[in-house]
Amino acid sequence: MKLLVTGASGFIGNHLIENLLMVGHDVLAISRKILKNNSHSSITWLEADLSSPITYKDSIEEFCPEVVIHLAWQGIPDFSYEKSQLNLKQSVEFLSFISSIKSCKKLLIPGTCWEYSNAKGECNEGDLTMPSNDFTWAKHYLRLQAELICKNASISLAWFRVFYVYGPNQRNESLIPSILTNLKSGQLPNISTPQNSNDFIYVEDVIEAFIAAINIEFESGIYNIGSGTSSSVLDICRYCEKIVLNSSSLTKSLNQKSKAKLVDVNFWAGLSSTKTALGWSPKTSLYIGILKTWESMNK
Repeated sequence: MKLLVTGASGFIGNHLIENLLMVGHDVLAISRKILKNNSHSSITWLEADLSSPITYKDSIEEFCPEVVIHLAWQGIPDFSYEKSQLNLKQSVEFLSFISSIKSCKKLLIPGTCWEYSNAKGECNEGDLTMPSNDFTWAKHYLRLQAELICKNASISLAWFRVFYVYGPNQRNESLIPSILTNLKSGQLPNISTPQNSNDFIYVEDVIEAFIAAINIEFESGIYNIGSGTSSSVLDICRYCEKIVLNSSSLTKSLNQKSKAKLVDVNFWAGLSSTKTALGWSPKTSLYIGILKTWESMNK
């Protein structure tokens, strides 16, 4: 199958490319910066910028992708109005172009769990959402545009609301890598809301959801990708400390200091639509996922 992946050198993109190559798909990978040592007979790397369509149009038309996985979103973790507007504009232009070349039958796009305005409880795919900042506004509007484009072009659209994904090669500033790095020096980082809980999902489980959507037919819609449970930052600290230091004293101390703090956030993914439509379920426990992340960091 011919697959086009934008944002291919990013955190999720890099993991996805590795898995697609193992399956044997023919891949056109687009990135603004090509990673070193990316040579494989079934993958073609295209250095292109989505803000400049001239850098990608001819190559994509010649490739004729059957499935497009649009991961590109410049500037993360910059979620400002300017950056959100830029990403929205170039994504809509890119999707409009994809619909015009007629070869695409499936379109897979990651949204975000931030689209859910409810900070507590289960978030189901059918829940009404309300953008709360510039980033979620841009993602919300992109989904509406993608739905319209795909409907008019008879393209199946999977809008994946990805929850808090983590794993090997994640940015060092992200929560789990930063905790692991600090514990290597014998301390926890400064954590302002250790009692808050989110849905943390291991990156390889996320990739399996994308692979499932590539391989089977599905109805266009919104699909959550999460673990289906919430875990507190304290839970993560406890697992990390056990893995790195084989102790629990630092996490116990943090727990004592933060007991009086209110829990502002505690939400998780409802997975009924994803399980039914894609036959997908998360497999990796939080502890095992953190362990794999730690082992990767120390290779």
